[in-house]
Amino acid sequence: MPEDLELDPVGRRDLADAAFNYAEEYLNALPGTPASYPPITPDLISRLAVPPAEEARPLPHLLELLSRALESGIDTSSGKFLSYIPSGGIYSAAIGRLLGAVTNRYTGGTHGAPGLIAIEAGVVRWMCGLFGLPDDSSGILLSGGSVANLTATVAARSRLGDEFAHGVVYTSERAHHSVTKAARIAGVHPNRIRIIAADASLRLDTGLLEKTIAADVAAGLAPMMIAVSAGTTDTGTVDPLAACARIAESIGAWLHVDAAYGGFFVLTERGRARLNGIEMADSITVDAHKSLFMPFGIGGLLVRDESQLVDSLEGRGSYMQDVPEHGREVPNYFAMGPELTRPPRGLEVWLALNLHGVEAFRTELDRMLDLTAWTARVLADLPEIEVIADPELSIVAFRSTAGDGTTRAIARHMNDSGDVHVSSTTVDERFIVRLAFLSQRTTADVARRAVELIREALAG
Repeated sequence: MPEDLELDPVGRRDLADAAFNYAEEYLNALPGTPASYPPITPDLISRLAVPPAEEARPLPHLLELLSRALESGIDTSSGKFLSYIPSGGIYSAAIGRLLGAVTNRYTGGTHGAPGLIAIEAGVVRWMCGLFGLPDDSSGILLSGGSVANLTATVAARSRLGDEFAHGVVYTSERAHHSVTKAARIAGVHPNRIRIIAADASLRLDTGLLEKTIAADVAAGLAPMMIAVSAGTTDTGTVDPLAACARIAESIGAWLHVDAAYGGFFVLTERGRARLNGIEMADSITVDAHKSLFMPFGIGGLLVRDESQLVDSLEGRGSYMQDVPEHGREVPNYFAMGPELTRPPRGLEVWLALNLHGVEAFRTELDRMLDLTAWTARVLADLPEIEVIADPELSIVAFRSTAGDGTTRAIARHMNDSGDVHVSSTTVDERFIVRLAFLSQRTTADVARRAVELIREALAG
């Protein structure tokens, strides 16, 4: 490999061939590799954490180090990855990322790459349409749900003006932790963040929400935002979206729906029914790197009224005086989110959606729902197992009726096998195991093996 930063055509071809050959070998071997690996050793950490060398290193040596680095942790690219929230990482979107990086165009403002921005704006408008948002809705693709939740909180805060110290944020005890984290970062005082208990079905308790709001209003506080979940990370449960929307409208509060995990199930008939009411939201967090199977790093925020997002986030320095004003068809994305420099995320989503067609994504999401329903039925028939809440989306949460000790033993047995990887949570102070189905590489065989491992653990 030459030391010059600008490679000639032969150097580019050699590097690309080596990289693509490596990727092919990795993907071809993936079905036979374990779902997770033993803990990384101090020796390997020392080997990998060496500072860059002054002299060029050969690519084969670097790829060998990469292989060693990948032999630790959880293999989130595997179809056996059933923990947390899987990300499909489809190959076509990875090619979109490569093309975006090679062309390396600036997509923060309208002047840099108006064509790429138009592509992204079209993708965002398609997403808005999926959720039934009005024609003047809009949004922005961001790095993930955490930044999207933060951006939504800043937009909601702007309704109260600069004096927002009396503003209150309400969310469920089952909400993703990034919701309360976003509120704190946005300057909401911790004693103005209300955590509303969930009801017996693990949904936000709307009766308790109304009582809490009434008490705050009586105390002279201002309800600022109600943040609800369209698919909790714990159990995939959907909060009562329509009821919460009516409450928010009655008090003039911003309704934010965190649909980072479950949002794109709206493509399916079952998902659309379960997300009823989401069309009433002021803002919706979505993660294409979850329920659209894209590689990590593609989330987004959709808003009912684009002007409220721009009014709260617009800003520019004198060095940006040549940038045209924000427009709807070709927006200034720096005016809608926290990033000034940003990659062309829309290119990845656009390329994958168009190469495969939307129907292919709908089919995969329906298949995830089918795998979930089958697994839940089988586990519910085991007298030693309790399924926690009927699955609404693609997570099966369960526990042993013998108690936490046995449930923990089941999780250990499943993960020690290497055949699947599962994660846990806590519901009502009980240890719960989760099976999350959301990878295009997860097959019926993986689901069957997960059930077999549970039975093996119960048999001792």
